Order: sequence, then structure tokens, then C-alpha cells
Amino acid sequence: MSSEKNKIKYLELTATHFLNELRNVVSDFGAMLILIGAVFIYPIVYSIAYYNETLTEIRFGVVDQDHSELSRKYIRMLDATQELKVTEGCNDLKEAEKLLLENKISGAILIPKGFQQDILSGKQANVSLYADASYFLKYRNEFLATSTVNAYFGAGISVVKYLYEGKSFTEAKAAIDPVSAQVHVLYNPSTGYGSFIMPSIILIIIQQTLLIGIGLMGGSFSESKKSPFMLPPEKRYREVLPLLLGKTGVYLLISVINICFAVIMVHHWFNYPDKTNLVQIIMLLLPFLLSTIFLGIGISTIFKHRESAIVFMVFLSPVALFVSGLSWPTSAIPELINTVAQILPSTTAVPAYLRLRTMGVDITEVRAELIFMYVQALVYFMLTLFYFRYRIKAGKHLFKSGAISQT
Repeated sequence: MSSEKNKIKYLELTATHFLNELRNVVSDFGAMLILIGAVFIYPIVYSIAYYNETLTEIRFGVVDQDHSELSRKYIRMLDATQELKVTEGCNDLKEAEKLLLENKISGAILIPKGFQQDILSGKQANVSLYADASYFLKYRNEFLATSTVNAYFGAGISVVKYLYEGKSFTEAKAAIDPVSAQVHVLYNPSTGYGSFIMPSIILIIIQQTLLIGIGLMGGSFSESKKSPFMLPPEKRYREVLPLLLGKTGVYLLISVINICFAVIMVHHWFNYPDKTNLVQIIMLLLPFLLSTIFLGIGISTIFKHRESAIVFMVFLSPVALFVSGLSWPTSAIPELINTVAQILPSTTAVPAYLRLRTMGVDITEVRAELIFMYVQALVYFMLTLFYFRYRIKAGKHLFKSGAISQT
């Protein structure tokens, strides 16, 4: 009978702490803006920004010094590509450079004098590409477009040459392309930038808003100099677990709202790759959320002011993005940084999430990541539990010495 009473008391304490934390979060405009508002705003803004998926119609200049039929045909082929739009005809490279510096074009190509003559005489003709490599996506598209045009332009000339020699079109085609490669784009058929980056960005947004929001609440509580406990000092050891579970329940509830919007609805609205089902997504995200929440609660205890939480967590955001493997492959990141990066749940969750949702692997294929995140959550939970117990012990000592008043 006594055991049942204790269970009821634990449940009542947990429910009380849950309601207290929920009340504190809802009444804190800054916390609500970060924990819920940011997750509703950022994915939409980013998704709209990347809505076109691919970079097309880049403004491009041409310096045509040959002014021949073949050079004009070459320019028309450049303009017909998806990546480039020839908007400027330049007299020389100085004029092209001036337009580039004025941001009127993003690159230019030089067709030298004698271009047609070299081709008709069977010599190799050369063109020069001038592209701004400081903007990698533009540079990549400019290089890809000119390389493709060069290949097709050269192939067309070779086909005509073989036809004049009396070969059939099939023979001419086989002569210039003896090995035909079939390219199948997997997992991201449109090769879109938004489809590549947004699924991972959404997870990092959820993680960082949780950490910032929990840290903000921890800093606010430290400023108030109140005790989170309701039981007398000699019984507070038993209240630590209900306190942590109550707090965790609030942030899990908020996370459910965020996941329904960002992970489900935003994915559907913008047609991001989705090759799995909701059950497997939840199975992966549960340990991710638990480890993030326990990490956030643990870190929040060190903040004495609200501003400290914001500054520290905002500083951590670009680090979380970098070590997730989005901006640079993790295989190319130094091993030491990779090891330290495992502290952040997103480092493990993002690659597993992409494999699950974008590549369509089964949940059993990310078993190792699941186990790691559950262990990570347990470690953060135990560390936070022990830290609260340590604070209770320190609080008792201070109370006996009269340094602080009981709350």
C-alpha cells in the first residue's frame, strides 16, 4: 500500500512540474518565439528561398572575336542551355571584366579569331571560359554548361565529317561515342539544392531551437533565484526524477507540434524526397529529441542569465551545421573534430535521417545510430540527474550556513 502511495505521489509531482514548466514556457514570449515560432518561420522561409531548386538562367557574356557562322551557332547553343542566359555581347575582355565587376554578368567566354577556320581545316579550336569561382554554384553551372556545349558542338562537327566520308549516321554516332553512358540520378532526381539541404536543415533547426529555448528558460530561472523544488530540503532527492520528467514532457510536447509542422507538412508542401513512413521517422526522431532535451536541460543549469544562453547556443548553431556533414563531408573533417562533434545529437541523427527518408533504407539499417542516440540520451539524463543531486547537496550546505534563504 505504501508503494502505491509513493507511485501516486511521484506521478503527482511529475504532473505538477510538467504544468509549472508548461506555464512558465507559455508565459515567456521569448521562449515561445524560439521554441515554436522559429520552427514555423525558418523552414518556410528557407524552403521558399530554395523553391526553384536549381540555379538557372545565369547572366553570361560572350566575347566573339571571330564573328563567323560557327561562332554564332556556338553562342546560340550556350544560350539554349538551362544554366546560362547570354545577355551581353562584349567587344573585348576588358569590357567583360567591367560588366563582371558591376555584377551585370557572372561569367564570360572568349571565342578567338580563327575559330571557324580552325574547325573547317580540321584543327582543334579553343575557347576560354572566365568564371567567378568565389560563388561556387554559379561557377559549377557555368563550367557544366560550357563543357556540355563543347561536347555536343564537337560531336556535331565530327558527325558531319563522318557523313561526308560516306559513313551512315549510326556509324558516325558510334565512332564519336563508342561507349554510351546512362546516368541515373538517385534519391534527388531534380538535383535540387532545396531537396538536398532542407531535410537536414529542419532537424538542425529543431535541435537548436530546443537548446536555445531550454537554455533561455534555465537562465530566466537562475535570474529569479528560486528553487525548482516543492518538497522540504531533506526530501528533495526524491523530487529530482519527477522534476526532470516533468520538464522533459513539456519539451517533448512542443517537439511533437514542431515535427508535425516542419517534418511532415513542410516536406509535403515542398515535395522533398520522402521514401519512408511516419512510424520509422518517429522511431528515429524519438531518441534524437530525448538526447537533445536532456542535453539542453543539463546545459541550462550553467546559465545565470537569459542572454548567456542565447549567445552560447547561437554560437553553437553554425558549428552544428558544419559538423553534420552538409557543408563538407564528414570523411574530410579531422577525426578529432568528428569525435568531439558526437556531443551534438544532430551529428548522428542527420546522416541517419537522410538515409531513412531520402534514400529509403529500412529502420534496421540505422540501428547503430538509434542505439548510439539512446545511449547518448541516457548519458545526458544521468549526468543531469547527478548534477541536480549535487546542487541539492550544495543547497543544503548553503542553507545551513545561512548563505541563502529557503524557497
